[in-house]
Amino acid sequence: MSRISRNSRSSIDRRQGAAAVELAICLPFLCFLFVIAIDYARIFYYGMTLENAARSGAYYASNYPGIYGYTSAQQSALGETTNLSPTPTVTVMYSNSVGGPYNNPAPISNGYVEVSVIWTFKTITTYSGVPKETNLTRRCRMKVAPITPNFN
Repeated sequence: MSRISRNSRSSIDRRQGAAAVELAICLPFLCFLFVIAIDYARIFYYGMTLENAARSGAYYASNYPGIYGYTSAQQSALGETTNLSPTPTVTVMYSNSVGGPYNNPAPISNGYVEVSVIWTFKTITTYSGVPKETNLTRRCRMKVAPITPNFN
């Protein structure tokens, strides 16, 4: 009976040693994947922030009725990006058709507005094959609300 116990004990010790070696071999790769996953999640988060900023700016620029605490579409868009540093670049352009081209900075009644928000994302760490900086761009297009007639 002691013979069976001795054999099973050495088998368990060898198994634990093999698991430790496997972990030592896989750990750098797992850490790399973990850091990449964190950066990917950060890109997603900041992308959603930029999307909300573009939508807010387009909503303001499209003249829909509402109470605004902002004086311009750029200010409305930048109000959504207070957690970003440096401040993103916001451009507001207008067009007569939904397909564009959006190259007119002056508002067009009964036209369309496109707000673009551009920001440079920086990764947490530098790895070869993974870019240190990535430009994130989000755009939102909306129809400009028609001017409400005044019957007074």
